[in-house]
Amino acid sequence: MNSSPGSNSISGNEPDFGAPLCCPFCRQDLAINDGRIFCPPCGREDCPREFALTSGFPDLVVGTRFDDDTDDELLASEERNSEFTVSNFWTPLFRAWTSPGQQLRILAVGCGAGVEVDQLREAGFDCIGIDNGNRTRSWLARRSVHSLAMANAKHMPFPEGYFDVAFCGCVFPHVGVVGDSSTPSSSCWEDRLAVAREMARMVKPGGHIVVSSPNRWFPLDLFHGRSIGSYRTPLNLPWHRFLLSASDYRRLFLAAGCAEPAIALSINNYWGFCRTSQTWKGRLFALPVRALLHIGSHAAMRMLRTSFLVPWIVMLVRR
Repeated sequence: MNSSPGSNSISGNEPDFGAPLCCPFCRQDLAINDGRIFCPPCGREDCPREFALTSGFPDLVVGTRFDDDTDDELLASEERNSEFTVSNFWTPLFRAWTSPGQQLRILAVGCGAGVEVDQLREAGFDCIGIDNGNRTRSWLARRSVHSLAMANAKHMPFPEGYFDVAFCGCVFPHVGVVGDSSTPSSSCWEDRLAVAREMARMVKPGGHIVVSSPNRWFPLDLFHGRSIGSYRTPLNLPWHRFLLSASDYRRLFLAAGCAEPAIALSINNYWGFCRTSQTWKGRLFALPVRALLHIGSHAAMRMLRTSFLVPWIVMLVRR
């Protein structure tokens, strides 16, 4: 990669990253050489001049890393779910937005173990993934190792308007909370707004932002607080701010500068029930959940997609 404006300078035998990298503080282009990442002098006191390569990956995390659970069984289950969702939901959705001859540039925010980056690149998309948690320990097993960077979603290391699409799975509920818990911090709204602003900054005008997570209005949290093999589902009180509703996402992205309110998409083929389908108890547990997800999938029921009847929401924002 050449050291022209908008691209990172690579010399020696350093790996070529798959997208331009800029300083998450001052936005200047970064130079990578001899296992070190440099930011040119910019006059900012809070701007570090050097970042690290951790296990060969650019480590541009601002502040502390997310101390998420990385139990091997949990990771394996999440990877199976990611494979299903990318094949059956994300890939068809992104192909519908791809013009003839275009290679869509996609940013996977909070990509975890990075499985979705591998699959989307192999499906023909120019996909880059970032994460700042412990799931990055799985990245050395990925095929697209030069398309992964450690970074905080509140301070993304890419130039403005570089991507056509930015998307994330269950990321926003884990922003603005105390550690890896469901307890909102005093800066919960501000932290989530910072992520929304960065996602909006990353995407070019006319591009797409897609966010998904459990629905705050649904009375149970089917996706957190359960150990593997357990089907005891915690209550989700609607005034508890760990999860987000469709209206929460609309407020966030309007405040982040997006001109149009977020709309709810169909959630058809988002969940494959890869883990629960392995046992009879899991298949039984999944039956009513499948029925509820169908409400959020059918076009005739689109008005109910954000209601208390649907446990999962996918929201689209036009940049």
